[in-house]
Amino acid sequence: MMKHLVISLMALCCCASISGQHISRSYNNVPMPEVLRDLNQQSRDYNISFLYNELEDFRVTTDIKRKSLPEAIMQVVGFYPIRVVNRGEHELYVECTHKTDRHLTGTIIDEQGLPVAYANVGVMNPSDSTLLSGGVSNESGYFAIPFETLPPVGGGREGAVLARISFVGYKTVWRLSNKEYLGTIRLQPESYTINGVTVEGERPKVKLEGNTLVMNVEGTVMERLGTAEDVLSRVPMISKKGDGFEILGKGVPLIYVNNRKLSDLQELRNIQSDFIRSVEVIQNPGARYDASVQAVIVIRTKRAAGEGLGVELTSWSRKGHGFANNERINLTFRTGKLELFANLFGAYNKRWEKGEFEQTVFADTLWVITNKQKDKVYNPFLEGRFGFNYQLNDNNSFGGFYQNTYDYVKTWSDYDDDLQANGNMYDRLQNSSVNRAEGAPKHQVNLYYTGKIGKLAIDFNADYTYRDQRNRNQQQELSDEYDDRDVNTYALTRSRLMAEKLFVTHPIGKGQIEVGEEYTNTRWNSSFENVEGYIANSNNEQHEQTIAPFMELRQQIGRLQLSAGLRCEHVTSEYFVGGIRRDDQSRTYNDFFPSVSLSTSVKKVQLSFSYAKRTRRPSYWQLSSDVIYENRLNMQTGNPYLKPVKYHNVNAMAMWKWLYLNVNFSHCVDPILYTAGSLENDSKVNLVTHKNYDHADWITITLGAQKNVKLGHEVTWIPQYNISLMKPWLKTEFLDEQKSFNRPMLSLQLGNIVTLPHDWLVQADFNVHTHGDTGSNANFDCTNPILSLSVSKDFFKHRLNVKLTGNDLFNGAINRFTLYSNRMMFRKMEDNDSRCIQLSLRYRFNVTPSKYKGTGAGNAEKNRL
Repeated sequence: MMKHLVISLMALCCCASISGQHISRSYNNVPMPEVLRDLNQQSRDYNISFLYNELEDFRVTTDIKRKSLPEAIMQVVGFYPIRVVNRGEHELYVECTHKTDRHLTGTIIDEQGLPVAYANVGVMNPSDSTLLSGGVSNESGYFAIPFETLPPVGGGREGAVLARISFVGYKTVWRLSNKEYLGTIRLQPESYTINGVTVEGERPKVKLEGNTLVMNVEGTVMERLGTAEDVLSRVPMISKKGDGFEILGKGVPLIYVNNRKLSDLQELRNIQSDFIRSVEVIQNPGARYDASVQAVIVIRTKRAAGEGLGVELTSWSRKGHGFANNERINLTFRTGKLELFANLFGAYNKRWEKGEFEQTVFADTLWVITNKQKDKVYNPFLEGRFGFNYQLNDNNSFGGFYQNTYDYVKTWSDYDDDLQANGNMYDRLQNSSVNRAEGAPKHQVNLYYTGKIGKLAIDFNADYTYRDQRNRNQQQELSDEYDDRDVNTYALTRSRLMAEKLFVTHPIGKGQIEVGEEYTNTRWNSSFENVEGYIANSNNEQHEQTIAPFMELRQQIGRLQLSAGLRCEHVTSEYFVGGIRRDDQSRTYNDFFPSVSLSTSVKKVQLSFSYAKRTRRPSYWQLSSDVIYENRLNMQTGNPYLKPVKYHNVNAMAMWKWLYLNVNFSHCVDPILYTAGSLENDSKVNLVTHKNYDHADWITITLGAQKNVKLGHEVTWIPQYNISLMKPWLKTEFLDEQKSFNRPMLSLQLGNIVTLPHDWLVQADFNVHTHGDTGSNANFDCTNPILSLSVSKDFFKHRLNVKLTGNDLFNGAINRFTLYSNRMMFRKMEDNDSRCIQLSLRYRFNVTPSKYKGTGAGNAEKNRL
């Protein structure tokens, strides 16, 4: 692996030095020549010429975000008496319009000592008050005004000038001075101010950047929602499903915070909404992401600031039929360039579930099984993480963390089965079981480096993950007609993953090129025992290695933004049964995954088109030969012969002001669906497993709107409404005939936020969908009308937040569906106790977002494990 890393590093560091399309820089009271020299290093498309002495008194305080070089220069020049001249295609000349060696300088502050930006400064002749020159202060309150030297007064010293400093709402200050530096000038409020003038505007909260939909959070009411979990539920194209999220038409996405992948969605409750700058939704991820990733969500936080100790305490409680309580402590300590952090999360969850199903098996005998089941689940959870981040300079940082997780789930189940054979009562089974699933320990280590060498940006991550999972099931099965059974099973699964990912980015033309590779090495072992012998014992092992080089090019061609990428994946998979390699189950995969996106704007309409080929490999459990015992007529197992699923995704999006339209089409090859067959030595026993079918297609069309509506003083209503149509095309086998699953499903999402005075916030959300199919061999016969209400308030200058939520008040999240599979029809009703009351308390002290920039490696493989 080390040899592989060295070769990759040598190859990727051979990129030529070329310049970039956009510039993002931050300056705080930096002399203008230093700023121009820094900008000149960002791109070779232009050469900046200037006289150092002519500009050295001008200072710059500003943030540049994704600007071309000419735009960046115009921003730093601001209101200074400086002009920018184009000389040829690639020559820029920056000069002061008032040629003089003297500049009147100083800093303007208000009564609280804060800088005053854009204050007017006039330089006058004290003898007749004629204006000699003028200008304004910058964002740090600094000003530099060129002026001509006046003749000496009375044959004495050099002539003085009169400075006039004014700003709306403050008293005008006059200063007579024969020195160039006026020092710090403090403005005092005027005794009268202008009342009743309000300038209002609304910047777009949602926009398209390439094939990425970006929602601004900073400066909007979204900052007050509470946590990142609350914010994501308000982002277009994102739908909340239970405790997780889905992208409409794409399924479950990977979620990143800055460049770090979330390993646990509970972390979303730990990220304060007012720390979030923006949220990005990438519906067709590029080559840098694993080919199994269908969609990506990136949460961008604000830049970390502040020193010393930061503390955040969070408590979250839920009460339905069951009860849950989560507690989290986050500690950060920053000093100089070093950041230390520690997180401790504990949860106690008791939940209640119930379900009913009717299963019809068309075998040599017509079997009808009806079942009623109740589960009580007890789930303590503990997770700890500590790590560090060291910022070498503005462009280079490295760090790492270690995380350990303990997860224990104990489930008590009681269910009754009525079995009928050809319409006659065959048996009645009373079942009770205790299942203990222990996932401990789970070790995870991440190391990262991100930095720049000249114009070459480098991002490297290495990960190690190890986990033991033990499952003990004790089941007692009482039969009215036949022998009783005690079924005791034990399963042990061990998994180990080593992964690294390296990519470098370099400017090229009017864009950039990204080249990299990702390597994963996985070991997975599963052993299964049943002491009574009702189920065969097994011992399966799988070794898998993946090497994936990738490249992506992004360019600006006029108003057109183009991105094209290619990812190549070489996968070797070896399967062992009882320590013996199975050649027929061991495979090698070689595949190419292209991606391309195109975006532009036509007047006020933003347009984006993209295509990507993706894949999904079966999970290790789906490939396992282990058997799950449900009752004497029902068992489940995996299928070691499953092939990966391939997707061809085409996406188009249009956005106009606060309206957006998204169309996504997916062609799926070898979809994995449930199927049912008979046990080899007993035809009446139903064995459910997975199988690859030929293909499936679906199209998803979403029309949405999001806008601010002012209702009164400090009262604003923000509606966010989506209507989505999903139309699938799928045929599977049922009773030796083709059955179609083509019914469309219409979904409606109505989100509402109302801001009130005194830091009150009210939210009301309603979701519903029609009956239909969703691209699998199941019909959904429910509408799931879900109404949720919440109210929250901030206290103590936003240090304490209290939020009360009523979730699923109509208890509409009860699912009803029918699954058709070969010789089986399965109808089910499941109630997961979603109607509940939630109370959260959140207190923080000197907390800022983490500077940690690790992205993680082998992220898709972690999900499979």
